[in-house]
Amino acid sequence: MATIVEYTNKRSPLNMYPRRIVSPVRGKTCCARKMAQIGGIEHEGERSYFYRRCKLCGYTVRHFLSAPPPDRPSGQWEDSSKSLLKLVG
Repeated sequence: MATIVEYTNKRSPLNMYPRRIVSPVRGKTCCARKMAQIGGIEHEGERSYFYRRCKLCGYTVRHFLSAPPPDRPSGQWEDSSKSLLKLVG
């Protein structure tokens, strides 16, 4: 997996997205409420992610989406609703 984030405590945090991001090695308590998405969704193989960076301390992580987005809708609503009803009923 390639990443543009360099984790170090020897340099100050730096956001040069999309080329490079310098991040502290560990997050702080501020990260729980101050993380914000930077850039758009990126793809690596079949996985999709975006970068999240703390507005206060600069800690940065890649936030992976749980499932790859579909290329195109498939099937009909009726097809899906019948399957869902079987699971519920």
